[in-house]
Amino acid sequence: MTSNETVQAVATVKSASGAPVPNVVVSFGQAASLVTFDPSSATALTNEKGVATVNVAAASSTSAGATTITASVAMASVTYTGSVSFQVQGTSATATSYNVAVSLQRSGTPTTSITSTETVQAVATVTSSGGAPVSGVVVTFGQADASLVTFSPSSATALTDANGVAKVDVAAVSTSTTGAMTINADTKVGNSSWSGSTSFQIKAGSVSTTPAVPAAINFVSVTPAGTAIVVKGAGGNGRTESATLTFKVVDASNAPIEGAKVVFAANPANVVSLNIPSAVSDSSGLVTTTVQSGSVATSVVVTATAEANSAVTGQSDTLVISNDVAVQQAFEIVAAKYNLDGTLTGDSTTVSAYVADANGNPVPDGVAVSFTTDFGAIASSTLGGCLTVNGTCDVAFRVQNPRGNGLATVTATAKVGSSTQLAGSLHINMAGVNGGTPLLTTSTGTSWNGQLVMSSCKQTFEMLVQDSATGRSVNAGTTVTLNSATSNLSANVKAGSPVLDSRSFTPTPLSLELDATSASLSPACSATGSRQATGFVNLQFTSTGGNVSYQRFNIVYPIQ
Repeated sequence: MTSNETVQAVATVKSASGAPVPNVVVSFGQAASLVTFDPSSATALTNEKGVATVNVAAASSTSAGATTITASVAMASVTYTGSVSFQVQGTSATATSYNVAVSLQRSGTPTTSITSTETVQAVATVTSSGGAPVSGVVVTFGQADASLVTFSPSSATALTDANGVAKVDVAAVSTSTTGAMTINADTKVGNSSWSGSTSFQIKAGSVSTTPAVPAAINFVSVTPAGTAIVVKGAGGNGRTESATLTFKVVDASNAPIEGAKVVFAANPANVVSLNIPSAVSDSSGLVTTTVQSGSVATSVVVTATAEANSAVTGQSDTLVISNDVAVQQAFEIVAAKYNLDGTLTGDSTTVSAYVADANGNPVPDGVAVSFTTDFGAIASSTLGGCLTVNGTCDVAFRVQNPRGNGLATVTATAKVGSSTQLAGSLHINMAGVNGGTPLLTTSTGTSWNGQLVMSSCKQTFEMLVQDSATGRSVNAGTTVTLNSATSNLSANVKAGSPVLDSRSFTPTPLSLELDATSASLSPACSATGSRQATGFVNLQFTSTGGNVSYQRFNIVYPIQ
């Protein structure tokens, strides 16, 4: 920076998770006395974005050298500090110039002519030579040619905002005042003063002793826009229990009316609290009220009625009050896949929590759901659960030690208020634990003697696939194919491969078609034969993790 300019020291305070920390005091200091701070206390309060700002200027026009500015904040008995180093250049360095643009504005529109009966605004915009707005500097307004106007506030001063803009109200000294004049705006940036001006005409204006009559009340906006407010006590990330509604009072020509009293009402009346029952319109004809949600999820409208004429009324858009706290009957967890390859460390599935309120609406965003499991692992190292968005959130379950008996119990919990806890659970099967492999059994699940007896030369058998060690379902997605068989005796898996997922963990069905119709089969099959011949079929089971196992069994078919 140069010794004749003012810059800003900006400190941003965030939590360990990166969230902004508002409403904490930041103290600024320096390693060498080369600069001054404004305010002189060198302190500032962080805003909602965790940002605190003070103005910094060289101590004098001859100040030069390097220094370090520190910013410190104390939270929970711990002091946190950050710093930045920079160079202060003397006046021999190229100085930054500033511009003060001044205009007279009526309802935000520049004008060079006003009437003696209206109030307008003098607007000064302070920018650097590069066009950057200069915030936090005092602008003093004055009149150069004649004392034809008054300023409000009477000090005729205002502080520039983030856009470098400062405003004061301007009105003629009296309703009979006329003439041309110039308004000046002066400010000091660093050690230099800068100014601008604008000229305008004051014309005679008529004064009406009869107040304007409201012809209509128009609904303007609701904040927050595009979203419902939540039921009282429900909270939620980025959600609010109150809404601000704005109406505009206009006359028959649609011009805004100032000073009109408006009475507000909510319909239905007993489901929300109306914080501002009445208000008086400002110079733009605007009136504002706020409503606070109650304990019921519903829809309301707010009406605005002119006190001077109850026939003139306006109605807001429908305001929705929803998203109450979570309830047990609307708390559920599910898995994308329930039967994993227990022999494959890292095989995983997504476990999702679904959380709603008593009205069936998703709970407000940010409800914390915690997960635990007795076997395997779940969630992440940074968060042992998840935060809901639109009433749902996901975590990952993975196969690893401890594997136990292979059937993991996953439990999810969510806290409501200070005492109520919601809970849900499910099982995830880590198939193949303890040496189990896929095993083909009869359709009744009973043991068999390792052979299938055909009553014809082509026959389909309804079988079941299960884990040989646990009797539960096998890894979902396991494929079943023919590996080998007696020459010219074929087997075809008609259904059941890949193996379907089973939340009940019971053996899954498989349809196996055996075909002994080939003329090359020796001995040849004969459906009317009274004797029997024996062949074999060897099936291959391949898990999603690539583990391969086999099952061989005999095929008995009829021959002459």
